[in-house]
Amino acid sequence: MPPKSRDRRKGQNGPDISTEEIIGSIGFVDLEDTSGSPVGKMRTRRRASARQAATGKAPIPDVYQDMLAEVLPAQSDVSERPLKRRRTGKGKEVASSPTNNTENGDEEGDVEDEDIQFEDVLDIPKINASRNASDSGDEEPKEKQQQTAYRDSEGDDDSAEEGFDWDALQSRSGPQDGPKDLELTLIKKTLPDQKAPPSRRKVTTLAEKNLRLEIHRIHVLCLLAHVNIRNDWCNDAEVHAALKPLISKKTLAYLRPGSDLSQFGRIESLKRGLEQVGNMWKIQYKITKRGLRRSLWAEDEKHIQNYELPADAEPATERSDFRAAAKTLNGSRDLGIQLFCALLRSAGVETRLTCSLQPLSFAGSGPSMPRSTPRVTKGPSPELSNEEDAIDLLGSSSPFGSNGGQGPAVPIPARRRLGHPHAAAYHLPDMAAPPRAPPKPKKKPIYESPYPVYWVEVLDEAHQKWFPVDPLVTDTMSKPRAFEPPAADRENNMSYVIAFEEDGCARDVTRRYAKTYNAKTRKLRVESTKGGEKWWRRTMRAYSRGWQSDLDQIEDTELSQAEAREPMPKNVADFKDHPYYALERHLKRNEILTSTREVGKVAAGKDTSGPPGRKRLESIYRRRDVKIAKSADAWYRLGREVKLGEQPVKVVPARRTLNDEDIGDGAEEGAGTNLYTEDQTALYESPPIVNGRVPKNSFGNLDIYVSSMVPKGGVHIHYPEASRAARLLGIDYADALTGFEFRGRHGTAILKGIVIATEYQEGIEAVIQGFRDEAARAQEEMRTITVLKFWKRFLVSLRIKERIDTYDIEGEDPPVGNLPSQPLKEIPEEEDEAIQSDDSRYEDDYGGGFIPE
Repeated sequence: MPPKSRDRRKGQNGPDISTEEIIGSIGFVDLEDTSGSPVGKMRTRRRASARQAATGKAPIPDVYQDMLAEVLPAQSDVSERPLKRRRTGKGKEVASSPTNNTENGDEEGDVEDEDIQFEDVLDIPKINASRNASDSGDEEPKEKQQQTAYRDSEGDDDSAEEGFDWDALQSRSGPQDGPKDLELTLIKKTLPDQKAPPSRRKVTTLAEKNLRLEIHRIHVLCLLAHVNIRNDWCNDAEVHAALKPLISKKTLAYLRPGSDLSQFGRIESLKRGLEQVGNMWKIQYKITKRGLRRSLWAEDEKHIQNYELPADAEPATERSDFRAAAKTLNGSRDLGIQLFCALLRSAGVETRLTCSLQPLSFAGSGPSMPRSTPRVTKGPSPELSNEEDAIDLLGSSSPFGSNGGQGPAVPIPARRRLGHPHAAAYHLPDMAAPPRAPPKPKKKPIYESPYPVYWVEVLDEAHQKWFPVDPLVTDTMSKPRAFEPPAADRENNMSYVIAFEEDGCARDVTRRYAKTYNAKTRKLRVESTKGGEKWWRRTMRAYSRGWQSDLDQIEDTELSQAEAREPMPKNVADFKDHPYYALERHLKRNEILTSTREVGKVAAGKDTSGPPGRKRLESIYRRRDVKIAKSADAWYRLGREVKLGEQPVKVVPARRTLNDEDIGDGAEEGAGTNLYTEDQTALYESPPIVNGRVPKNSFGNLDIYVSSMVPKGGVHIHYPEASRAARLLGIDYADALTGFEFRGRHGTAILKGIVIATEYQEGIEAVIQGFRDEAARAQEEMRTITVLKFWKRFLVSLRIKERIDTYDIEGEDPPVGNLPSQPLKEIPEEEDEAIQSDDSRYEDDYGGGFIPE
């Protein structure tokens, strides 16, 4: 009977059985294991075949075996996809050959393989290798999963697969090894290394703080000198000649308003001219380099060993480079502002060059330099395999590349064609690749702070005020609050803003631009340190004209008003060392509040005693109500003593010293140190000098810490020869103790001069002058003796040379043109011996011809 369809045939002794059911009963074809997929059916057919064998039903007829032999080769021709499951052996694919299946399809049908189960066996140490191969894109990895077939029973002959020939398939798949045991290796999954905790900032010692402060001062001096030089370049005549033609006549008329205009008209004319010049300069000038930026400290010396400046950093500039930049109109934005200042000065506008200095900070709370990390070069990508290899379309090995016209084109492999895999082979004609255009170099953007370092200030003559102008960065005019960068800006920080005028004078105008000068900016300046205000005044005195003009006085008033308008800080930390406000928590050990009058309150955290969400408020006091209290001994060293009956305003615990360790545990602790304010003290008066007798302490000297401590009727002689003169004259005196030199906690007394009665002052000074005259006379005699020794040595050397020149040396001609031939005088024997004796005295002093030091 002819079959009704290819996939389904009707048996003679049973119902219709599909090919899929036959394959599932055998368990040979590998299909995907998904829900509702043939794999689930395969397992169902296995259980059904087992039940059929148990009930004793007849095996599959031979006609179905013939149909199975025809179907399997046809399916192997359609799909070339390798099987996923394999039998144990050499690891090759189990594929059916269309030529051999039909020959062995009807051989021995009573094979004992009734129900074969497959188990995956994989070599555990090779898991990683197989995964790497699969990740690289290989379709056939070297190490693949293997399967081992086990028999459930040796004696069951009633199986659904009894008519199928397994020996033929095993012979084509190669020799098989025996069954293997499943080996499992437990590998502990190692967690990735946890990120190391961030390194804490190194604690700054007192010596490092002092060193940083000195470096900060030196850096400020260097930056001031740098800006002063650039300000001088802005007055160069050659630069003015190159820049002045850029300003039109109309704009020039705006920049020079007439005196006949009103104040409003003059300032409006000036601003209109500046706006036109700024727009022109913003178009003409090109920023190609990076300018000055904030200086940062490195946490470790190793971080700056291989430090290199950025490639786009502005190189060292000389006056010739400055003149060249005035013609090319490109460079850094700092150089652009300096040229803009020169442009305005060439137009007759009174202009200042203003710079925000960027020195190294002396505070340890500032940001540090980022660590330089080496660049990691990416390695070549893993090679692709088989059909997924990358092809260079223009290379010599590419089938699309040109072969220079010397031979036929390389044929494309069948697996790399875009058509059907069984299409006929063909050749491509020679195609010459078009030449590649050279890639255009991309300009690397310049990343800088959005706030300027340099800008200019222009004088409003109508109102006698200076206002800032910046055409490149902020593009603003008369907006001083737009120039201060935030605290988080690592490239820019505002601490010193110095304005240089055309004549070289400089003014500190930081208060005009800083929004919180007293609360934040002042802590970054040297004035917040001990003795810093005096140092800064002395530094700026070098750039002052020596006298204040009317314009300077008006500007000082304006800056003072700007400082007074500064609002009260809103952060607790900003109250520390504030010049106008103070919190009780920030008072030092020797500071007290003389008045409890509050001027405000500030939020200082949550209030745990009150309702939830309520903040704890802390009182704010004026700094002028904070007084410094000192101990009685400290006031005595300042020439003051505590008044009788005064009670201490504060008692602080005594500082622990090294000697306290020697005291036993049973000793009572000290009551502490009593502190007094200046109002509780008065000037110290020493006992007077009576009848020329100077009062002394137990050490035989007199405390003279300040000039007011000199006793009445006495005088302090500072000369070091004073004590010698007093002993020579027999006058009563006392050594003056002016202070102590502390090394650690041990102090050494410093004695400087003497204290004597006033009537002996003239005599002591005369004797001291005699001592100095005698010392000067003795020094002059020593110099005279030394000069005479040199001259005598010189004369003796000349006489020796004259005597040697008269000797006739055998084999040499007598000298010609030397001294005139005159008979030498015969030196008496007594004089010759005297000369030799004199020379012997200086042989040790001038040995070898060298003069000793």
